[in-house]
Amino acid sequence: MKKIITLCLVYIATVSTGWAQAVGIGTSNPQALLHVAGENGTIRLEGLNSTNNSKNKGGDDLYNVVVDSDGNLSLSDLSGELFSDATLSSPVVLQTALDSDVNSNELYTKTFTLTQKAYVIITYYMSIEFESYDGSAKIVDGRTKIAHNYWYLGDGENPDTTKKYGMNSTVYSNETCDTASGYIFNSRSVTMPLAAGTYSIHLNGEVNGGGLTADAAFRVTFGDMDRLDIHVVYL
Repeated sequence: MKKIITLCLVYIATVSTGWAQAVGIGTSNPQALLHVAGENGTIRLEGLNSTNNSKNKGGDDLYNVVVDSDGNLSLSDLSGELFSDATLSSPVVLQTALDSDVNSNELYTKTFTLTQKAYVIITYYMSIEFESYDGSAKIVDGRTKIAHNYWYLGDGENPDTTKKYGMNSTVYSNETCDTASGYIFNSRSVTMPLAAGTYSIHLNGEVNGGGLTADAAFRVTFGDMDRLDIHVVYL
């Protein structure tokens, strides 16, 4: 009986030691706990294939594998277009202050959610049209007028107004003359890294006549034609 117990203990010790040793596939000298050698050496995880995982769309496409803080492997969410809209809202009219000084207002808000860390590409196009303060006539006074567009990043509800993104401006002046017709556009694209979570884009318009006199005040119509695109590249 003593011999049998001794043999069992020796066997258990041998197996336990073996579990801690490196395993080589295609090599007798593994350099890691699991070492797959050879030019065509691969690892197959059937839980990540197109049959078992909805994030794997199959075909010839490749999908990113990511690892979490516990070392678990999974498929990344698909990168691509998150949002695209060519009609953001009804046109918004924004007037300067009565002395032609600066005035600004929010034109449009869009909320989106990221499932994991990603690069986010945000692109907007905004048409702008300059008119007299009451909108009754085109501007022919020759004074310089400015229209800005930019956006704030928010938490899904409230914007962080300490940082402006995508700043773009148009400077306009005109006197009585033959002029081309059509829209003027502000547009800008911004790429930024963001962690998983819910965010919001708060697109703003701003008008500024330099704070001259009341007869220099004017208005701008934002968004007769506009577009907002949000693309995501999951990391």
